[in-house]
Amino acid sequence: MADRNSLRTVSRFVTGHNKVDGTSVFQTDVGSSPPVRQLPDGMQIFDCYMTQGFPINVAGESDISVYERLIHNPPGIVVPNGSAARIVDIPPAYTSPMHRSMSLNYNFVIEGEVDVLLDSGETRSLRRGDVLVQRAINHAWRNRSETEWARITAVVLPVQDIQVGGTGLQTSRENEAQQVRKDP
Repeated sequence: MADRNSLRTVSRFVTGHNKVDGTSVFQTDVGSSPPVRQLPDGMQIFDCYMTQGFPINVAGESDISVYERLIHNPPGIVVPNGSAARIVDIPPAYTSPMHRSMSLNYNFVIEGEVDVLLDSGETRSLRRGDVLVQRAINHAWRNRSETEWARITAVVLPVQDIQVGGTGLQTSRENEAQQVRKDP
């Protein structure tokens, strides 16, 4: 098993506008290395960007201020009334606990192969280039490789409370904050 993450270092670039003439520029006040949360089980979560409010206010770099605030006070899996763009590195042979995030996630496999396991017993294997649209489901992630790390991207959006099988499912920041320590 590869104990050390052998995947390429994550780089992130944020764009904006030149304040004088309005041309497009790369922001110099947002570094190219996103903050990473190293979880006790080895999983790594890179918070590439997070916002709050819809539509997102990019005037006067308001969104950058929101992102900096969220970095210093990280939310759970879901940013309330916002969005999160993350990269998640999954160690070899790792299986996350089964959990539900009250979110709509667009998950893209960009390195390796992973299984998504549902509480119904269904499983799908995803390879590089595959997409999982995850709609507030109970699930777990498993890295299929015994030796190589896997990497997914996750764009996370909040959902409204829902009823499933006669049970009300509600958003809970406390519950999701506990789960983010386990799996995104």
